[in-house]
Amino acid sequence: MDKLLTLATEMILCLLIAAIIGAIIGYLLGKISKCDDKDELNAQLRGQTQKLHDYENEDSKNFVATAETAENEESKLSASLQEQKDQEKASELMQAFQKTNIENIDGERPQILPAPRNGFPDDLKEISGIGLKIEEALNELGIFHFDQIAAWTSENAKWIDNYLVFKGRVLREDWIGQAKLLAAGGSTEFSRKVKRGDKDYR
Repeated sequence: MDKLLTLATEMILCLLIAAIIGAIIGYLLGKISKCDDKDELNAQLRGQTQKLHDYENEDSKNFVATAETAENEESKLSASLQEQKDQEKASELMQAFQKTNIENIDGERPQILPAPRNGFPDDLKEISGIGLKIEEALNELGIFHFDQIAAWTSENAKWIDNYLVFKGRVLREDWIGQAKLLAAGGSTEFSRKVKRGDKDYR
C-alpha cells in the first residue's frame, strides 16, 4: 500500500514538473514569437517611412523643377514684352522723325532697291537688333537683303541710325558684321534661334 502511494505521489510530481516545464516553454515560445512579430512590424514600419521620405523627396524635386520652369518662362515673357515695347517706341520715334526732310539726315543714305530680288526678301530679323517693326521700316526704305546691309559704310550706318533715331545702335549691335556672315551663307546663334522659331515677332 505504501509503495502504491509513493508511486502515485512520484507520478503526480512528474506530471506537475512536466506541466510547469511545458508552461515555461510555451511562455518562452510566445515571447520569441512576439519578438519576431515586433521585428517584422518594425521592419515594415521602416520600409513605409522610407517610402514616405522618397515620395517627399520626389515631390520636392518636382516642385523645384516646376518652379524653375515657371521662372524661365516668366523671364522669357518679360524679355519678349520689353523687346516689343522697345520696338513700338522705336517705331513711334521713327515716324515722328520721318516727318522732317529725309534729305537733311546726317550721314550717307545707303543704296536701295525698288523691290526684293526675285520677289523674296531676306529675313532681316535674323540680325540681332532687328525686330519686325525695324524690318518693316528697312523694307520701306528699299533694304531687303543681307548683302545690302553688309555693304554699308560707317556713313551709311550713321544715316540709318539717324533715320531710325537709334543713336549708334547699328554699329554697336554690329548689324553689318552679322549681315556679312549671313549673306555668305553662314549663321549666328541668334539667327538659328529665329529660324527655329524661338523668337516671337508677332
